[in-house]
Amino acid sequence: MLFSSCPLWKTLVFISLAALLADVTEIGAFASPSECKSATIDDVNESLEKYSNCFHEMIAKGEKASINLLVWTLQETLDLLRPVQEKFCKQLPPCPLPLAPRNGGLVCVTIDNAQYCKPMCNKGYDFQFPRRSRLYEVCGNTTGFSWTTQLVGGRALAVCNPSETAISGAESAYFPTNSTCLHTLASTATQTEQLNIFLKELGEQGINGSNRDKEADCILCGY
Repeated sequence: MLFSSCPLWKTLVFISLAALLADVTEIGAFASPSECKSATIDDVNESLEKYSNCFHEMIAKGEKASINLLVWTLQETLDLLRPVQEKFCKQLPPCPLPLAPRNGGLVCVTIDNAQYCKPMCNKGYDFQFPRRSRLYEVCGNTTGFSWTTQLVGGRALAVCNPSETAISGAESAYFPTNSTCLHTLASTATQTEQLNIFLKELGEQGINGSNRDKEADCILCGY
């Protein structure tokens, strides 16, 4: 669905590092137009391995100008990647694309012309409103193709606020302690795990997933 093997933050770190080296050391770290034309995301992931183990040490030694440049480049890169990430999610027309909660995400599947999305929070966050009996939101023919959300606006399905305890949602509505939404997206295995958990929960509520559109399986992360 998304980048296949390496966590997204690592990809961003490498891209930013290239800009940092080019500006600070003037060693020509930027790729030439011909190199860019033939390059792939996998090339970036492979190159990143050279720096991933020592990046914390490099940050500690970084000067103000270098750190500021890195932060700016990270933000610019994220602004480019986020719209691309959304395109990996097949949307059920005419339902609007739901907004994933910041510090969390949405696990979404489409079954029988209805899209079901389960809001989830990262560790250290909890839902603004109680959701234990409200595992998911739905958009489809029976809802007039609008989302059944508690929030104003129609597209935001949940809010994840900082919290030392996670009690407002079901046990499965939180990403694992050692993970986050973005970390889940970085691995096909962890994506599949969360999707299967949701499909099982839908089945327990009488929603038969046999007519599921597998191409519409999606996890959206909030920013």
